Amino acid sequence: MVMSAAPVQQKGDRMSFQQLEILEDKIKKMLAAMKSLQAENSQLIRRNDESEKTIQKLKQDLERWSRSAEEADTLQEQISAFKREREEIRTKVEGLISHIEELEAKI
Repeated sequence: MVMSAAPVQQKGDRMSFQQLEILEDKIKKMLAAMKSLQAENSQLIRRNDESEKTIQKLKQDLERWSRSAEEADTLQEQISAFKREREEIRTKVEGLISHIEELEAKI
């Protein structure tokens, strides 16, 4: 035989005042819990929005730093090219000076 947890009310039975108070108390607790959850949800939404803004800012910073790093690499390549050119010019000038000195010695 299966017994139910709460007595089954027959038609015409009324809830007692104590049962109504218990039900009212449970409803109040549920409403309070619901309001608390709504407040917590709102707070979590705000935190999530703030986190998303922070993530966007960090992404922008990372992109800017990446561009700066790429620009630095490009500048380093240009500096290396200028140094090679300078050495080539220096070698040519030394050759020209040497050639001029040889010509002066023949005169």
